[in-house]
Amino acid sequence: MLSGHFENCYGLKLFNLPNINFSRCNKAMIYAPNGVMKSSLAKVFDDISKGVETSDRIFRDAVTSYSVTHYTSQYVFSSANAATTLAPTDRIYVVNTFTDSFEFTKETVSTLLADETTRNQYNVLMAQFSDEIRQIEDKLRTLTGLTKPQIKGKIIADLGLDNTSDWTDIFEKIHELIENRQVLDYLNDCTYSELFNDKVLAVYSKREFVNSIEEYIENLNTLLEDNPILSDGFTDRNAETLGKELAKHNLFNAQHTIHLKDGITVIHSLDEWRAAVDEQLERIYATPQLSTVFQKLKKLLTANDNVSRLRDIIISHREIIPALRDINALKIQTWLDCFSKLDTPFADYYGRISQYTIQIRALYEQAAAQSARWQAVVNEFNRRFRVPFEVQIENKANFLLKDEAPNLSFKYTRGVTAQQSATLKKDDLMGSLSTGEKRALYLLYILFDLERIRQQASAGGGQFLIIADDIADSFDYKNKYAIIEYLNDLGNTSGIDLLILTHNFDFYRTVKLRLGVNRSNCFIAQRDEEGVTSVTEFKYQKDFFKNVVISGIKDGNINNDEKKKLLISSIPFYRNLCEYSEMDTEPTSRYAKLTCFLHLKTTPLDTQSMRVSDLWNLVNHFLNGVSFSGVDENYYSAIIRIATLCVADNTNEVLLDHKLVIAIAIRLLTEKFMQNIIAENGKICVDASSNQTREWYKQAEPFLTSEQKAIIEEVNLITPESIHLNSFMFEPLIDISDWALKELFTKVKGL
Repeated sequence: MLSGHFENCYGLKLFNLPNINFSRCNKAMIYAPNGVMKSSLAKVFDDISKGVETSDRIFRDAVTSYSVTHYTSQYVFSSANAATTLAPTDRIYVVNTFTDSFEFTKETVSTLLADETTRNQYNVLMAQFSDEIRQIEDKLRTLTGLTKPQIKGKIIADLGLDNTSDWTDIFEKIHELIENRQVLDYLNDCTYSELFNDKVLAVYSKREFVNSIEEYIENLNTLLEDNPILSDGFTDRNAETLGKELAKHNLFNAQHTIHLKDGITVIHSLDEWRAAVDEQLERIYATPQLSTVFQKLKKLLTANDNVSRLRDIIISHREIIPALRDINALKIQTWLDCFSKLDTPFADYYGRISQYTIQIRALYEQAAAQSARWQAVVNEFNRRFRVPFEVQIENKANFLLKDEAPNLSFKYTRGVTAQQSATLKKDDLMGSLSTGEKRALYLLYILFDLERIRQQASAGGGQFLIIADDIADSFDYKNKYAIIEYLNDLGNTSGIDLLILTHNFDFYRTVKLRLGVNRSNCFIAQRDEEGVTSVTEFKYQKDFFKNVVISGIKDGNINNDEKKKLLISSIPFYRNLCEYSEMDTEPTSRYAKLTCFLHLKTTPLDTQSMRVSDLWNLVNHFLNGVSFSGVDENYYSAIIRIATLCVADNTNEVLLDHKLVIAIAIRLLTEKFMQNIIAENGKICVDASSNQTREWYKQAEPFLTSEQKAIIEEVNLITPESIHLNSFMFEPLIDISDWALKELFTKVKGL
């Protein structure tokens, strides 16, 4: 059950939604011409679902209010009540008309998941894994001087990993590299952020700095060639490492000595070794070649505090200068140094992380096997919709186990014999699609939401209301039936009520028939001249001419105004039949004669002299030749009189026979008026072979007032579609409001 009252809601001045009985049929439809109520009503329900306030965006000072009842649930709002508290509800879902911007909703992502047992196992493992990572990040934050959010991204970039890499990939890479870690004492006295902040990196990239580093290294290598201890292949770092090894293995305690290559110097202890190395380094650093370049480097490092800190590091550790030749390599060594200083040995962390990875991957495989129902959504889309792309889910396991949206890719294909294909992301694909194809893609994202609701409803999760607002494009016939099939799936799901809003009458009729919507749940919306919107049961749910017109006149007993009205309203239908079946448009053909009942003619029949029986004798050809047995009268007088009665009828429902009679009468009265104007001004008014109203208007225009011109222009705008076009698909006639036609008839009659 659904009902509602709305005031000043997104253009709905006043609207009562009649009680829709979903207990007998869980599907209902409202046909509404564009601009009457569809999107406004859908927007209100969307607000209700999200728990946000509704307003009138044009008349902002008007009090907005609504009261909606869906079974036992009530939703009430008034902008006059400041104390109103709104809460979102998952019991209402709105499929809006197409929008360029669409993503998966949070609710859908939370339910596109694996079974509870698998998810619980995953969550436990991820909690343990996350705890390990949190400890590591805390320590790295201290060691590097970086913030925690920066750490992971910096490591991935510096180690040359893919942007999609995670901590498991980082640990694999560190494990691969850490055996080649160089022990660099200067890294004990500086941090990553001091060596590689933006200001320092800008200095590293300066040509003057690069040249100075190259010059320093070249001069250093030259000086090392003649040094009694150090050389290009045996640097101060090598000497320091050797000293540690000598102490470790008690070389000097065993009374061994080291003879230097000068053939004179003999080293008897570790202290002598260190003193000898330091002495040689001091000599090298004091040489003019290195001293000059070193001064250049120091001058380059005085711009600000960040850069000055690097200057201090270089002064304290001149051995770092050669490493500045390859910044990328230095970054890697810095990270290896940091991981070697974790509170727990890296090897222990690596072992545990590896075990987590193995177990998590096993759960991924298990989750991927459970993705069948979501893959089925994609497969069904690929099967039903005729679009130039095929949809694929790339991250099945991730979106099933994590709070992560499905990552869809689209394989775009063209050609048959020489087929070309390309895989695109959604945003790239959107620029290449037609409006209908974009709408289909939009619906794919909606389908995941609808599948979520279907699962909840099928599991007894309550009663859900789905409002579909104009989801079928008027001219996208190839995908119309795919949309209808999805609506049918929803309609066949227990626990779901479906309200379909559309301005497309062909779509309306097709959905009504295919989904088996009860007659009592099929409505049409109208808005009167005061802006009040009303919804009534739609009378014409099957073929209007067959089930209303023909059934009312087929016996030939046209004995009252109601039957004469039906006979007159059948003229466009039978005229079209003559046009398409007889293929005869000669001046004396049945088609030409029927035209005389729509326009003021003198040949082949005189419109003002014809009788109702003359009309019957032209159409009874299609009614088994039944003879006229009713009350005869002049046709012209009859249609003007009956149209006047239709205008006076205040019945609040769409009556196509009323509209057709009024429209034809408007055209005849207009042509009669123009005929008189042309004759009064000494001109000859002859029958036109086509477009007679417009042809006569051209003749009469010089003699018309501005008001008369405006009225006749309105006639030309409104009535052609009612009389000549779309006689089988009479959507234009349905869309014209009763009051607009009645008002125009009154204007024309007063000319």
